[in-house]
Amino acid sequence: MDEEYLALFVRVMSVFIATGTLGVLIHSYLKHKIKALLLWSAGWVFFILMQVASYTGNNEGIALFYSLFSGTLVYGALIYLKEYGDIKTSIKLELIGIIPPLFALYGILLIHLGLPYSFSSAEVPFVVLSGIFFLFSGFVFLAMGKKKRSSLNLSILTIAFGIFVLLYPVRLSLSHLSFVWILLGTALSVSMAFLMINLVTSREFLFFEEPVELKVVLEPGARLIAPKEYEQIKKNLKDYPVLAFVRSLDVPEKWKVYYLSTEEREDRLSPTNLAYMAQMISEYFREAKEKGLEGVVIIDCLEYLSMYNGFESIVKFLAALKDFALINSGVLLVVIEEEAWNKRQLAILRRIFS
Repeated sequence: MDEEYLALFVRVMSVFIATGTLGVLIHSYLKHKIKALLLWSAGWVFFILMQVASYTGNNEGIALFYSLFSGTLVYGALIYLKEYGDIKTSIKLELIGIIPPLFALYGILLIHLGLPYSFSSAEVPFVVLSGIFFLFSGFVFLAMGKKKRSSLNLSILTIAFGIFVLLYPVRLSLSHLSFVWILLGTALSVSMAFLMINLVTSREFLFFEEPVELKVVLEPGARLIAPKEYEQIKKNLKDYPVLAFVRSLDVPEKWKVYYLSTEEREDRLSPTNLAYMAQMISEYFREAKEKGLEGVVIIDCLEYLSMYNGFESIVKFLAALKDFALINSGVLLVVIEEEAWNKRQLAILRRIFS
């Protein structure tokens, strides 16, 4: 009897923490409007419903809500990669194609093991398939972990949770260990919840975690600057959390710097990923305004960006960034070498920044 009450307490604690995670995700979504956060919020709603279904012995509910939880988790992660990373190099989506054969092979294995619960049980196939998607979600988080350390541990826990879900028919067959399974499942889900909170509250666009004492004296708006003026700005704003996209690493330590390169490494950003850059800059300006600060963005590699994207794309990109700066009372500074542009291009650039 004591074990039953303890199992109930563990389930309630799991639901309580999941509810807290849901609250953090919804708050983050309302603040940053990132689609993945909304999907992950829905996922934790389905997790809570799955726990209720499990406690009441509703096998159809277990199958349905496990499936919805795993589906929203992986879909949100893929949406996040699509909007904020280079999905072509981060993960191979063709891996989804191995899911059906893995599903079939696992079913054959269960049959040969002679377990009392196999794919002939109503909810088992759907729960097992959910486990495969949890595994896939873990590998998506692992791809995100190449650029975001906070998602690395989450990927490991999600993969472990996927394996735990995959073993659903084995867990049913070893019912005398039910309390152990409940405890293990709760430990994994609670750890996932805390790591997901860590991920969404420590993303790379949260630039102003520490108090900022230095005040910017630059006039809000966007303008072109020469390399000589840029060197002076580096000295004047060396202690300010400037967001900079550069090719040279000779920048102040307190700046949040992204080195543009085709090489895949931490804090390296592909020069073709203009959408990601624009998203980061928009969120940086928005957060600075919310904190009563003047956001400063510096682009010190316009010629390099133009080489990879073409002049027309760069013009549209800069026009959007100028709007972000003006709307949020921020400062956009673009360093250019005038000799690198022809008269027509230079005239267009000056018109944008006039």
